[in-house]
Amino acid sequence: MTQSTIVRWSNPKVILVATNLVEDHIFKLHVISQARLSRARVVLVHVIPPFYLRSDSVYGTPFVQPVLVVRDARAKLDEMAAALQKEGIECESNILTGLPEEQIPLFVKSRTVDRVIVAARNAPGVERLIGGSVAETLISGVELPVCTIGRHMRPALACATPPERILLAASLQPENSMLASFASSLAELHHSQLTLLHVLDSAGMTKEERELARFRARQMLSGLIPREARHRQHPVLLITEGDPTRVVPDAVSSMLQDLVILGGPYPSLFSWILGTSVVHRVIAEAKCPVITIKCQAGAATERPFRDGAIEADATHAHSMVCPEETVSSF
Repeated sequence: MTQSTIVRWSNPKVILVATNLVEDHIFKLHVISQARLSRARVVLVHVIPPFYLRSDSVYGTPFVQPVLVVRDARAKLDEMAAALQKEGIECESNILTGLPEEQIPLFVKSRTVDRVIVAARNAPGVERLIGGSVAETLISGVELPVCTIGRHMRPALACATPPERILLAASLQPENSMLASFASSLAELHHSQLTLLHVLDSAGMTKEERELARFRARQMLSGLIPREARHRQHPVLLITEGDPTRVVPDAVSSMLQDLVILGGPYPSLFSWILGTSVVHRVIAEAKCPVITIKCQAGAATERPFRDGAIEADATHAHSMVCPEETVSSF
């Protein structure tokens, strides 16, 4: 990952917005806010599934005239584009046909895009088994930042103001150097307070082993912060112990953050259906935007990393009463 890519991701000039045309007002405000912060051009994309374009009835179900479906979608998309243009944001709109979870990743890969914004879809397990959400597909399928807007957003965060607090949940796997560089660049650009959170899997460890794990992890976590970084506020390191699938979502819910950054691995089928992966739970519960970046092939960011942790003395996931340690990156 080159430094120019990190800079481009931190200050995006082209933002693709995947829309189903039924997102709420808060989602649209977040799109406007992020586009205005970096003066980005917005590319709106809506996909019409084949079901709505059939021209004959199926099992007695009356069909909808395809031309009317396309016309209605175009009108709504143009209305959304007009609202963005009214805010001074350059915008283009695109209507595709096919399965959204297939067509949108293909479209993203065919264009020069610096960030994707999509709304979360909290479908139950059986529905997710039948068809995954576009957000889940993008998180696991495209190699650039995907910003997911959940259903519990704080309205005040959509005011075109830079994020004051950024949280990076770091597993200390090799790919996290890229995530840390991105988070550091974003925090440096917006003069944000950057917090790095790591969960120590200390099950079965003796007291001495736990202390050694904390020491090693503290060194590794500090090393993730680029030496050339110049933060207005020194990054904060947090440590807690327990199950990452519980600790990270609980931390995000209890800490007042403006943006959360995660690695985006493709979860196992079991965790995908049940919605128990770290990424899924954080997105479902977060009150701020969540940016995920696909991990490199072969990486396993959701696998507990027993040899490392952020320095802190918390003993349980849910309390989140963690001492904080600030580190200087210069």
